[in-house]
Amino acid sequence: MKCITGFFPLALVLALLASCGDLYGKIGGDDINIPGTLPQSLVGQWVFPATGTPAERYIIDSEAGTLQYIDYSGNGFGFKGYIRFVSNFSSTSGIIIIEYSEPPLDWGGINHFFGIYYRNITGNTVQLANTFDLTNRITPDTATLDEATRRFTRGRMGRYVDWGVVQPQWRVQ
Repeated sequence: MKCITGFFPLALVLALLASCGDLYGKIGGDDINIPGTLPQSLVGQWVFPATGTPAERYIIDSEAGTLQYIDYSGNGFGFKGYIRFVSNFSSTSGIIIIEYSEPPLDWGGINHFFGIYYRNITGNTVQLANTFDLTNRITPDTATLDEATRRFTRGRMGRYVDWGVVQPQWRVQ
């Protein structure tokens, strides 16, 4: 009888640890990226209208297979890369992983892959967000595409994007 009561606390602790997930968030079906295709509704130029003059923009070119982020606001942050992987979480959300062709100015040259989450696609608006490690306050670029597809998943999105501060972008006509 004593062994049975001693086993229960151990089983409870193991179950709690298993439910905690891993370093980046929960583990489960939402942490497996299924390869998809770039939604045609994302192709084009997207600006941030809430800042007055559109100082920031994303340019997604399906023919060239590139995604570019431009910041004219004086922060000097911008990049361009080849789209290497897309996973569609739903008909209106997913992740785009790029390999830098023109990295940010402060890029150290070690990691080459970066993620951009998208959600709430409509005809003329979308929310696009560069990944940023909210816990460690660093850019979570990765050295390999495999590492990026394992890191930037639907289940781990909350670690890399605070949707409460991401303004919808408008399509440039």
